[in-house]
Amino acid sequence: MRYQAKVMTVASTIEEIEFDSGSETEARHFVESSGVRLLSLKQLRGRWNQTADSASFNLTVFNQQLYSLLDAGQPIVDAIQVLGLNDKRGKHRGIYDALLLSLRQGHQLSDAMAGLPSVFPQLYVAMVRSSETTGTVRASIKRFMQYQYQVDGIRAKLKAAMTYPLILLSVGFLVISFLLFYVVPRFSIVFEDVSSPNQTSMGFVQLWGGFVRHHSLWAWSGLVMVVFVLTTIIFHPGIRTWISRTILKIPVIGERVWVLQLARLYRTLSMLLHSGVSVLTAMKMTEASLSDTMKGRLHTAAIAVSEGHAMSKVMSECELSTEVAQRLLLAGESSGNLDEMMERIADFYDQEVAMWIDAAGRIIEPVLMVGIGLIVGVIVLMLYSPIFDLANAV
Repeated sequence: MRYQAKVMTVASTIEEIEFDSGSETEARHFVESSGVRLLSLKQLRGRWNQTADSASFNLTVFNQQLYSLLDAGQPIVDAIQVLGLNDKRGKHRGIYDALLLSLRQGHQLSDAMAGLPSVFPQLYVAMVRSSETTGTVRASIKRFMQYQYQVDGIRAKLKAAMTYPLILLSVGFLVISFLLFYVVPRFSIVFEDVSSPNQTSMGFVQLWGGFVRHHSLWAWSGLVMVVFVLTTIIFHPGIRTWISRTILKIPVIGERVWVLQLARLYRTLSMLLHSGVSVLTAMKMTEASLSDTMKGRLHTAAIAVSEGHAMSKVMSECELSTEVAQRLLLAGESSGNLDEMMERIADFYDQEVAMWIDAAGRIIEPVLMVGIGLIVGVIVLMLYSPIFDLANAV
């Protein structure tokens, strides 16, 4: 969200600044942490260029730059200051100023990040906080970069697999809409005066074409409604959650989606455990990044682990592991390398999902092409069949 604040600077001048923030409370924290006095704050709405002007804070780039500076021997305060100066356009100056003020007041980096929850995820803050006690902040940042890279890799593969089918569906929808709302009504005018009981192929063309010509407002309103419903299904969080739950119930697809979620679960747990976070704390933190179905099962598993049950047994009973995962968890418990075993489980699941995505893409794309081609072919056949009937009648 984009906010506009009127502030009084140290030089007693009144200025207006615009910045991005996750909430009004965080926006106030941004301004007050910058060493100025907040006079008024309002959220900007309805700007046509709001999306372009308010690019979200790129945590991946921030991590890469921060790691490079720390690896070069820069202190944390100096590194944050350099990153703030590097923000030439000043879009995220409030974030860097808030971090710098908190650090200069004697707070740890994790405490400074915890004050900006919409910028720094809870998992990231917990990882940094654990590494501060051992002096391995730089190593933890590098570990989180690797975690992001692996998660983004699977996400990119999913997006790449979905891109071509979505293009096919979009083009197919446009072509079919053009035929139904432009071509068919004009063909129906030609057949209107020559139809006969023997020419049944004209039925749909005349019926639909006449409806569009005589009730164009209703027809186009229906098309707009279809587009609106599809857009709502894609972007509405509640509907997307319901669709996700429904997909999990589909025999083959649901199993693959579940494996994908398991990979994210074990990779997150592995990263937190490797950073020094306790098992129970890691399980509780990981809940926030999971779907509702998996979140409830992980919560049940955390309670069982707190009661002293073995994690390998608990994860199996809560249906949060497969046979391979259970074997690796048993090995991790016996050797004390639970974080390493969880990373291996995540890698195994990621490979399995990647192979399934490639196989599914090779099947879905031709099926969509054939399906769209058949629909377009049927419509074109209904348009030209009456012409053939008229030619035979003559």
